[in-house]
Amino acid sequence: MKSVKGFTLIELMVTIAVAAILIGIAVPSFRGLIISNRINTQATEIVDALSFARSESIKRNRSVVLCRAATAGATSCTSGSPWVNWVVLAGNEVLRQGTINTFNNSVRVTSTLTNNRVSFRGDGLARNGNAIITGEQRFTVCATSGPEPIRRISFGAASRVSVTRPSGTCS
Repeated sequence: MKSVKGFTLIELMVTIAVAAILIGIAVPSFRGLIISNRINTQATEIVDALSFARSESIKRNRSVVLCRAATAGATSCTSGSPWVNWVVLAGNEVLRQGTINTFNNSVRVTSTLTNNRVSFRGDGLARNGNAIITGEQRFTVCATSGPEPIRRISFGAASRVSVTRPSGTCS
């Protein structure tokens, strides 16, 4: 008698069932990883923008402003919330612009800054208007879902930046 090579229908069905179970377990974890990566990326971009604005103010020995912008190509500051676009300005000169990826409105960024702007003078100290920042100012990057949906970027006058993962949900 000849031996037949290949899979039987039962072997194929068992393999598909095991694969479906593994996929069902992996997809929720993978979704949480994607959300966490998205908010980490946005938090890192804000930290980079703060550091860039501060270093440029020291390098140029003049005032540099990081602020919310109305559009991606805007060359001036706009108040309002949430942050979608930002710009770093030295006087009227645009040093850097950025857009916060909201991932179809699943991520948003807000701040505690007065008029959504922070300025750094040549001494590198952060100011809210003309006054040196007292206390702590924050940016909050928030996802509408996920296991740890919040990243809080905190900084003070000396511009020491920290990123924390507070518990809770987006509000």
